[in-house]
Amino acid sequence: QKFGSVFVNSSPGGGDILLDHAVTGKVTPDTLSDIPVGEHVISVAKDGFVSAPDSLVTMVQEDETDTLEFILLVPNFGSLKVTSNVDGATICLDNQPKTESTPHVFFNNIPVGTHIVSVFKEGYSIDNPAKEIVNIVTQDTAEVNFTIDPAEVGKSVGNITLDFELEDDYNIWHRLYAYRGFVIIINFWATDCPNCMKELPYLQQFYSDYLADSLIIFGINYHEDLEIIQQTRDNLQLAFTLLRDMDSAVKNSYDLPGTPVTFILDRGGRIYYYLEGFKESWMGNLRQKLDELFAK
Repeated sequence: QKFGSVFVNSSPGGGDILLDHAVTGKVTPDTLSDIPVGEHVISVAKDGFVSAPDSLVTMVQEDETDTLEFILLVPNFGSLKVTSNVDGATICLDNQPKTESTPHVFFNNIPVGTHIVSVFKEGYSIDNPAKEIVNIVTQDTAEVNFTIDPAEVGKSVGNITLDFELEDDYNIWHRLYAYRGFVIIINFWATDCPNCMKELPYLQQFYSDYLADSLIIFGINYHEDLEIIQQTRDNLQLAFTLLRDMDSAVKNSYDLPGTPVTFILDRGGRIYYYLEGFKESWMGNLRQKLDELFAK
């Protein structure tokens, strides 16, 4: 009888090697020697892992050594490939920026389930769809691609706003650019601004009406303590995100003439509407702009 060999490797190693569905007693990486010439099924098994592929069929040749490679995957994780037409865009997963940028493959480290994926790059807006909903499964790689375009930073319609990262009244940090793909209202307010206090209830009504359509509202308090912000939330029954700009750094960087100031951003991050001050009659204009963005 004639014999050959098979070298079996896996990543990570330490998997039990099976020959024709029988345990050999060897673990990867190792060589199975003295295998009869002909067709054989090789597989690898390791507790807590799923093998990819499940098994391989090899044709053993006399006095030759075949090489087989397996990947051992954690079953609760899958892979994700993110690309963009311009490289170097920061990747966001579930509205949290990652350290990785496009193009990048997250290999077997994205939890199984549904996730929101988007990207951003300084000085760029993003075309629709500006976010993608992906379903991550084990032994598969979801792929998404985004198109980003150069855009000016400013306060005019069509501009993109400056980025910011602020903490809310629940001690959660939010970065503006990580919410590409959502329609966003940014509103600067404080309790010592009478018109701000008049406008906040209208914003809450908008939030209730358009939440299901993916509306995000960032109400930025620009100089008051956490206790005052929380008290305002309770008194006005505000459900949207209230951010703390304690030293007015973001307000000053936006070079605002006064308050309240309200921006509506489209899904690509561009300013769709800009409003200084408050009049009750203007709230109809805000609602109209939201209807346009949500195609109501």
